[in-house]
Amino acid sequence: MSDGVVKSALRPAWKHIRRLGRLLRWAGVALPSIATGAAANSSRLLLIYDFSSQPFSIGDILIFQEASLVLRTDLGLDKTDIALVYDPSAPAVPDPAFAHIGAEDFLFHLSSILPAAQVNPYLGSLLLFDSHRRLEKYIADNIDFYHVWPTLKQYAAKEYLFHYCFNHLFSEHFAKHGRLPALQSRRAALNWAKGFLAQHAGDALAVTVQLRKNPANPKRNSNYEAWLAFFRQCAGRYHARFIVICQHSEIDARLREIPNVVVAKDYGTTLEQDLALLEAGACHMGAASGPGTMVQFNGKPYCMFNWDLDVKTLRGLIKEGHRYRHEFSTPLQSWLFETETEQILSAEFERIWAHLEHQDAVSD
Repeated sequence: MSDGVVKSALRPAWKHIRRLGRLLRWAGVALPSIATGAAANSSRLLLIYDFSSQPFSIGDILIFQEASLVLRTDLGLDKTDIALVYDPSAPAVPDPAFAHIGAEDFLFHLSSILPAAQVNPYLGSLLLFDSHRRLEKYIADNIDFYHVWPTLKQYAAKEYLFHYCFNHLFSEHFAKHGRLPALQSRRAALNWAKGFLAQHAGDALAVTVQLRKNPANPKRNSNYEAWLAFFRQCAGRYHARFIVICQHSEIDARLREIPNVVVAKDYGTTLEQDLALLEAGACHMGAASGPGTMVQFNGKPYCMFNWDLDVKTLRGLIKEGHRYRHEFSTPLQSWLFETETEQILSAEFERIWAHLEHQDAVSD
């Protein structure tokens, strides 16, 4: 057998051996930290978002951001460096919703969700790797300076971490501290959002509303007819301005005919600005969809519709009538399985409005 044939036969095995070596180095250097939760010299968190195991999703990235805030607090760390990694030959997890994302256009699509990776006031560096090998070498070379999450075991197993975040990280932190860290935009984005609301809502109550119309995954789409009727019903009845957050393709032209509605995208907002608007508004309503994750980890009232999660998979959910909420949420932070109707929207908004009016009366 020639040397070339032997090398060709051994090449796949050698590739796995080298990867195992990098992972063992990662594990070996990290062994002293197992008892304390962080490497002795580490001052930063390295948060890995691996597109081969986590969805190409704004919501999941924001959940990772909240996870970084919890870990930063629990471990006494400073900045968070975020590493995004993908395999060019298979850049997204297999799912019909991401079937349009291929090797040639991954970076084009990445630009549409990348701002979610910046929603972190403690962000240090944002790193992008098109190779797991290069990421693993980077970790092995820099492990002394980092606490790395997900763990080596979770990373190697390609574990989907949505449920781990809620059932372990968030639940355990809440049990210990009675609250979760607030998910916040960077200061410049939040200042912009406050200025936008002052200009377009004035002294009216600024209510952010996320509408959704995704042909690839229509199950959680918004009932536009119900929303249009609800907005018209509120005009003249409530001193409120509804700031609609959606993509250009999701805009219904009839929204622009309603005097108490502002379509954010008509002012060229970016995703980071949309997320800051969700944070800055007085309350939020809308689809159970990615950007709305921004309000889950704050104290403001919200109500989201068309929730399609299996409640049995989440620890600590609280059921109150037809509403659900997380254990760390207030009674005014609700999830509904129902598709919204004009009647449901009116009832939920009246509930939130009464609470905010009471707060204003107390503060006066």
